[in-house]
Amino acid sequence: MLPWVLVLFLIRKQPVLFIIISPVSALISMSINAIGYYFGFWNFKPLFDKTPTISAMPFDMGLYAVLGSLLIYTLSKQSVRLNPVFIILIFGLFTTFLEYIAFHFTFVTYGNGWNIGWTFISYTIAFLGVTTVWIVSKIHITVVV
Repeated sequence: MLPWVLVLFLIRKQPVLFIIISPVSALISMSINAIGYYFGFWNFKPLFDKTPTISAMPFDMGLYAVLGSLLIYTLSKQSVRLNPVFIILIFGLFTTFLEYIAFHFTFVTYGNGWNIGWTFISYTIAFLGVTTVWIVSKIHITVVV
């Protein structure tokens, strides 16, 4: 809930952006987390035996959905034109840093060769995916965004 409360003012400014990108970000996050859990790359606390991916749902539908939308908002509203790849890398680093904190406090554990470097790569790929969906969506949306 907290990530959504923090971006409420942006949602009012750009509702179409958030309506399109938040579910896409959540879907990408849930897909990556399902793969990561399946291959034993990571676990979140608390761990549920029957369906371990439930542990990641607050992140999938909260933090990652909001961060994906903030990325697109930043890319579309920046006053100083920075390279989009640079902005995507910054978002990847920031999200990796947040996970590193969770890892440090053992809320996240890694296995099967997974590490913080792979975490950065997975976030960067996810943010590239979100950006690609936004570019394709803008072509097909008739509403002025």
